[in-house]
Amino acid sequence: MARKKRSRSIVREFDEYFGSGTLEDWQRLCHDVGLDETPSSITQCRRAPKTVHINIRDLLDAVKQGRQPQRFANVHQLVQYTVSTRKFYPINQVKEMGPVKALLRRML
Repeated sequence: MARKKRSRSIVREFDEYFGSGTLEDWQRLCHDVGLDETPSSITQCRRAPKTVHINIRDLLDAVKQGRQPQRFANVHQLVQYTVSTRKFYPINQVKEMGPVKALLRRML
């Protein structure tokens, strides 16, 4: 029960952080994940985070603290970190074209 509640909480927290999905929301996400260039369209913003390997829960914590989240050199390092810290994002809550989809990586 506590795990389900925590999962709903992280989903709600990300939705509040991201906003309604405007270009500005997508550009803020690109900036917050540490991309050097800010894409000029939503389509470009959707593609850009696929080059960055970060933990979504760490992203939310970093934003609250006004810092950049830890970036991993590759998916393998991100997976090792996520498994060891158990900082998963609930896969059943991912929207098809949403921002979380752009940040998700295959874990197992």
